[in-house]
Order: sequence, then C-alpha cells, then structure tokens
Amino acid sequence: MGETFTEAQGVLFAEMDARAREVIEKKFRVRLDSAQSTENQQAAWEVYQNATVKLIKAIGSGVTFGDAKGYAATVARNSCRDYWRVYNPGWADLKGRLSRFFRKQPRWALWETPEQLGWICGPAEWNGKAIAQGNRISALLEKPKSIRSGALPKREVVSELDSTAWDALLKGVFEYLHGPLRLDDLVSICGVLFGVKGSREMAFEEMMTDDEGRAWDPPAPAPRPDVALAIREQLVRLWLEVKTMPRRWVLPFLLNPPVMKGGSARKPRNSPGEEAEKADRGEVAVFTANGIATVAEIEALIGFTPQQYAVLWRELDVRGKGGPALEAVMDARLRFAVIWNLLPLEDGVIAKVMELDGAQKVINLRMVARTHLAKALMDSGIPH
Repeated sequence: MGETFTEAQGVLFAEMDARAREVIEKKFRVRLDSAQSTENQQAAWEVYQNATVKLIKAIGSGVTFGDAKGYAATVARNSCRDYWRVYNPGWADLKGRLSRFFRKQPRWALWETPEQLGWICGPAEWNGKAIAQGNRISALLEKPKSIRSGALPKREVVSELDSTAWDALLKGVFEYLHGPLRLDDLVSICGVLFGVKGSREMAFEEMMTDDEGRAWDPPAPAPRPDVALAIREQLVRLWLEVKTMPRRWVLPFLLNPPVMKGGSARKPRNSPGEEAEKADRGEVAVFTANGIATVAEIEALIGFTPQQYAVLWRELDVRGKGGPALEAVMDARLRFAVIWNLLPLEDGVIAKVMELDGAQKVINLRMVARTHLAKALMDSGIPH
C-alpha cells in the first residue's frame, strides 16, 4: 500500500482508516487493539479488514471525497451491515414479512425520500410527514413493550402473527412514535420484541452522531478491464466448485443465492398473489449473463424431478400468473424455462421442494455451501 500511495494519499488513508476503525469498534463494542480474542472481536477484525480494503481501492481509484470521514464511516457501517445480514438471517426474514405487509395492506405504505437511505414506512396518509424523533425511536428499540399493551401480540412468535395482529402491533408502534420511520429501524424494534437475533446490531443509525457522516452509499464506478476479468475468473472458479457440490447444497445455493458482490439481484418470489419486491438476494443468472454456464447446464445440475415440478407449479401458482398447465409442458427443459423466470425462490418454497422441515434447514444448507465455496476460492488463490 505504501509503495503505491502518494504521501497525500497516505495521510488521507490514515484519517479515513481511523474513522472506519472507530465506527466498527463502536458497533461491535470492542477495542481492536485489545489482547482479548473473543468471537465478537474476531468478527470486528474481519469487518475492519474488509472495510480497509474498500478504502484502499477507493483512494487508489482516484475518487474525490467531499467528506472523507463521512465516506469512511459509511463504508464501515455498510461492512457491519453486510456481516450481520449474513449471520442474522432471522432479521432479514422479519424484514421480508414486514415489507410484504406494507405493500399488501392499503392503509399502510412504503415510500422513499432524498434525505433518508432506504424505505420509509408508516400509515399511508403519513407519506410526507416528518420522521419520528430519534429519541423516541431509540427508546422503543430499547423497550418495545412501551407501546400500548392492547397492541402487543398475545404470543411473541413472528410466524404466528396474521395480518390483524400485525395491524394492531403497528398501530401501537406508530401511536408511540408520532411519525414514520425507516423500515430497517421498525424491523429492529419488532425484532427486539420477538427476540430475533441481531436486531439491535442491525439498527445501524440509532446511535449515529453527526460526525459519522451522512447516510449515503459510496459511489460505484465501473470496474476497470482488469477488475472485470478478475471477477469473471472468480465466477468461473465458483461455477466449477458448485458443480462438485452435493445436490442438497446446490439447490439452496442456486435457487436463492447469496448476493454476489457488485451484482444486481432480485427479491425471491413471494407466495401467490403477492407482488415482487426490491432486491435482497442474488441471481443464478449471473452465470449465464457472464457466459459461464447456459440455462440448460444449470437445469441439468439442479435436476428437478417430476414430483418437484408439481410442487413448484403449486407453490408458485404458475397457472395463476398466466403460465401453462404442468401437464401441457412435458419436456423438462421447457418446464425449467418456466421456473427460470420465477427465480429466485423463497426458502419456504425450496424447503417444500426438498421435503425439508422448514426454511431454516434451507438456510443452514446454504451457509454450508457458502462456507465450502469461500474456502475453495481462497485455496485457489482467488479472494472470495
């Protein structure tokens, strides 16, 4: 690093690195220079190293920083976000449930504003109203049962709440807040109430001070030709490794893959009657788009049986979406072409296809596959 940086860039990196380190230590509640070696500190070191690499690349690319410390703080927070999202799948599942509720219920709404990062949520008639005060949001994050007791669910089990229970709970939350708030903050408040792991950590902005910078995403310049070539090399190696994995790993990984860094993605397909939402997960199409594999090769690797196609047609409501009847499509390749346009799938659907006892087992198998692939890429000399 020192050999390629100018003196001015070295000074800039030191300033930005110190800010990123400070944010990460605060988020993980550790000191990186401590002699201790706890699991939390090791996780913080992993996040810090990832953030440092991003800062080095940004400075080396010649990006002009209007607010260098703010940029570094955002990179650090985003790195924490990426880490916690992987290791706290329950929070992401809860966000999906709330997001679908807001989109389906006419008296509730999601909207965006130029001042805030991410979706804002609240009663539909509150669109345009000022965001709830930060001290009220923080207080509710600490003690979510502070809302009107009649609004609390009878049982604090996410999967048992129906639309009526969600409606009552959210009325209580927004009565307390007196204003809309970021969807991520609402998810964390509900997550603390329901005991969802990682909910406090995922409340990224609750303790953000003015000197942590604005909540904006760093610019994403187009990759240089050598970077694009390296990405394609990584995808080739990834596909070769995927082909060697047991089928019980392949299905969870390809049907609802983790987001590829720097790639676009689509939200997994929802249950019948629900609309598609914003991207949360990766796409298996990254392999076809980069000329790594054909749809036919992916179909052969996944290898759905006739019984599994029957499950998919039913769970995805293919006929209801205007697709053909299953019995009218006899060729397996044509059947897969229909399903291809409906990918990625929800973990609950994948569980039914694989005859597993629930989405959590799908999540666990995907994590095993992800760990295997990361190790394989590292062993081959390609950073994961």
